[in-house]
Amino acid sequence: MHKIIIANLVLEPESRTLTNQFGHKVMLRPLPYEVFRLLLDQQGKSVSRDQLFNACWEGMVVTDQALTNVISNLRRNLVQLKAENVTIKTVSKIGYLLAIEQPITIVEHKNEVEPLKKQSESSSTTAINKISKKESFNKKIADAILKQLVTKPSVKSVSCCVLLIALIIVGVVHQRYVSIPHFLVSNNYEHFSVNNTDFYLLNKTKEKTDIEKIKSGIESLNLAECNANVYIRMYDSVYEDDTYSLKGYIEAKNNNRNGNYSLSQFSYDDLPNIIDEALKRAKLVCD
Repeated sequence: MHKIIIANLVLEPESRTLTNQFGHKVMLRPLPYEVFRLLLDQQGKSVSRDQLFNACWEGMVVTDQALTNVISNLRRNLVQLKAENVTIKTVSKIGYLLAIEQPITIVEHKNEVEPLKKQSESSSTTAINKISKKESFNKKIADAILKQLVTKPSVKSVSCCVLLIALIIVGVVHQRYVSIPHFLVSNNYEHFSVNNTDFYLLNKTKEKTDIEKIKSGIESLNLAECNANVYIRMYDSVYEDDTYSLKGYIEAKNNNRNGNYSLSQFSYDDLPNIIDEALKRAKLVCD
C-alpha cells in the first residue's frame, strides 16, 4: 500500500484518509476523494470545471453547486487538519488549482512515512539490530548445512541438509509471493503491450472481450509514452443488469509511483478512450 506525503499531510489512497503530523485524520468520501486526486495529479495547474465534472462525475449531469460544495468541504478538511502550504485556489472563469509549496513524495512502505513523526535513533537502531539478527540466523543455518556436507556425510545427515535447504527455499519463495497484492498476480490476466506500456486485462463480466480490438483501439489513439504496467479488472455491475464496472491500477516500472482508477459504469467500445483518459490522469506515474 502506497502513501503520498503532501507537506505536513499523508494521503492513504486505499482508505481515502488524510492524516496530519499530529495523527489527526479525515476520511474523504469517494466523490471528494476523486476531486482531490485529480487536483493533486494536476498540482500547480488549473483544472477546469468541465474536467472535474467529466472525470469525477463520469459524465452525469449535475449543477455547478455540486462541485462548489465538494470544494468547500475539501477546504474545510484542510483547515481542520491545519494543512501547511496546501490550498485549493479558485481560478476565475476556469476552475480550481491545488497549490502546494513543496514537492510531494510517494512511498510504498509504512515505515517510510515516519519522517513526519521523526523516528528516534533508538527505534532505528532496533530495526537495524533485527535485520542483523536475521542475517546472522540465516548465516548460522548456512554454516550448519555446509559443515554437514564437508564432514563424513551419512544418509541421515544428507537428508537433513536437503530438507533444511528445501525449507529455506520454500520460505523465501512464500515470503516473496505473499508480499504481492492479489490483483497484481499477472498470471490471472490477459496481457498485451502498446509501446512501453504493458496492459493486463481481467474480464469477470458476462461480455466476451476482444483483446485485439481493444489493442488496436488503443494504438489508434497514439498514447503518450508511459513506461508502466496497467492492470484492468472488469466486473458485472452490482447496481444494474447488463452494465459493467471497472477498476484500474497503474504502476511505474522504474519507480514506486502508482495510482488507481475506477468507473461504476462503462461501455466496452469506450474502453480505449477510458484507458487513454486514465493514463492522462496518472501523469505523475508516467513521467
